[in-house]
Amino acid sequence: MKKPLLGLLILLAFSLAALAQNEFLPRFELHAVGGYGLSQFKGDSIYSYEWSYMLLQSAKEDTLVSMKAQGGLFLTGGASFFFHPNFGIQIGGGYFSSSVPNTGSFTFAWQSMLSPTVTTEEATWNGDGKMTTIPLFLNIVGKFRLGMVNVFLTAGPTLYLNSFESNSFVGFGDSYYTIILPYEYQWVDAFQIPVSIPKTSWKSFGANFGLGIDIEVSPGVAITAEGRYFLIPMKNLTWQWIPGTYDSIFYDNFAGWEYTEDDFADFQQEMKPLEVKPSFFSFALGLRLTFGQK
Repeated sequence: MKKPLLGLLILLAFSLAALAQNEFLPRFELHAVGGYGLSQFKGDSIYSYEWSYMLLQSAKEDTLVSMKAQGGLFLTGGASFFFHPNFGIQIGGGYFSSSVPNTGSFTFAWQSMLSPTVTTEEATWNGDGKMTTIPLFLNIVGKFRLGMVNVFLTAGPTLYLNSFESNSFVGFGDSYYTIILPYEYQWVDAFQIPVSIPKTSWKSFGANFGLGIDIEVSPGVAITAEGRYFLIPMKNLTWQWIPGTYDSIFYDNFAGWEYTEDDFADFQQEMKPLEVKPSFFSFALGLRLTFGQK
């Protein structure tokens, strides 16, 4: 609560300064801007599991799925009503979409009872994802005038409509053991299993804080530029392992192995949920139309 309170105090200070100059600003405004959104999201999920089976003394499989959201298109617009020369209320909404590519790194280490050597294999792969946010905000606006330029601050509560989806892979080790008298045989390999976070939508409440300028180009028309921060709570999302028929990836030991949901039930619980932080900065340029008393 400290940040919104500080913002309101700053707005009040600007308002008092403008009142001392006896200036009046437009009573009603419409604005539309577009630009670039810069997401703060950077996260990872870890799958790690250790096991042993028959002649296989130990096996350890680790997958790290890392991702970072890219910048993307940002659009916003709104209406402001000034009930005071320097204070007003603003309502509006926006749209931000970001691509979220990911990289998977898999390490598989195993040792047989028949050998002192630990065998280690590694693999990497790429995946994709997408995140979108629609902010709907109700702000307090404060403005003061410097020549032909109006400087403004905005802040207020915001309802966010979020969605996120991602596709990647995990490495999954397996083994086949058999006896052909008088010998025992065991083969070991790993599979690249698709995992996904299906498109998930949710609502959350947060805040936004903005700073910008208006440059008047004619009576009632101004070019407006603003920077804004959208503060959005974090969300934990769970990966789903996708059953199917797969071939092993290191030694070509296994082909056409079928895995069901039940086969994955215990293992996918070992994969850390993804912590998604949709908060982002925006930088935008557009037009502002003013109506009423100045």
